Amino acid sequence: MPMAMFDIIIPVHNAEATLPRCLASLKAQTFGDFRAILVENGSTDASADLCRKVAQEDSRFCFLTLPSANGPSPARNAGLELAEGEYVAFVDSDDYVMPDYLSRLNAAFAQERADVVFFGRHSYTVDGRDLGTQIPTVGQSLTQLHAQDLFGYTWIKAFRREAIGTHRFCESLNLLEDEVFTCQVLATARRFSILPVALYCYITQNSASLAGRTHEDYCQKMDAAYAAWKPLLTEQERIAQADRRVRQCMYYGFERDLDIPQFFRNLAKTSFFCRCSLHDMFCEAVRKGDITALKRMRRAYRIKTTLGRWLKR
Repeated sequence: MPMAMFDIIIPVHNAEATLPRCLASLKAQTFGDFRAILVENGSTDASADLCRKVAQEDSRFCFLTLPSANGPSPARNAGLELAEGEYVAFVDSDDYVMPDYLSRLNAAFAQERADVVFFGRHSYTVDGRDLGTQIPTVGQSLTQLHAQDLFGYTWIKAFRREAIGTHRFCESLNLLEDEVFTCQVLATARRFSILPVALYCYITQNSASLAGRTHEDYCQKMDAAYAAWKPLLTEQERIAQADRRVRQCMYYGFERDLDIPQFFRNLAKTSFFCRCSLHDMFCEAVRKGDITALKRMRRAYRIKTTLGRWLKR
């Protein structure tokens, strides 16, 4: 098969219920010059059989399998090793794309001569409930995209393969690895552009998703993402992002059942906490290692949020 314009990398793990819809959305593309690289890793259902079948029926689909289930990063890296096209995109096996997904991206790359193209998404629950649409605005900065949750996900953008170069996903991370990868590519890319249209259909509330798990090392993973961002930011932007990440860690620690002393000791050691400009009661308690105060704040937060949910009923 001649080299396609787009390589679409799809990690597949126990996706027999959702993979047919994903594959059908690619087959329905109005722009057909693509190769879909299906990387099956350690499935215990019929996913491998589905991948093998579509690869036999349609030459635009190829299939490889990894020996064990190690998350999407090794699968994406394996796909990148096979990628030969001008552009690379990523689709998750429980999601799907709009029919004009590739035609819009192809036009955007040609017109903007960008290395990375951002676009919007539709979000749905697993039972089909519409959660709304998020569309980036032309002219938004990278920090604005990040603040609006339109930056980190690998599948919400497409890349010029040449810009990716030797960059790969960090396989030791199982959270924020998309964000770290994107920052690394953008740090050496020449130009990014924004396509103000929703092309991706994201299915949320998947209980099997890694994003739904509790990460005891959440603060360290946030620090890895902050370090990846630093080359892209001005000094003022670094401080603003540090403040935002401190708040994210605060809410994460308050909402999850974690080892509070260890979690907030880890937060105090992060580079972004050291750079933050916040001096409220929470930050001062972290700086002083006042675990009693932090536990009291978490209890108050949980009472407040419980009452808030109760009053909305």
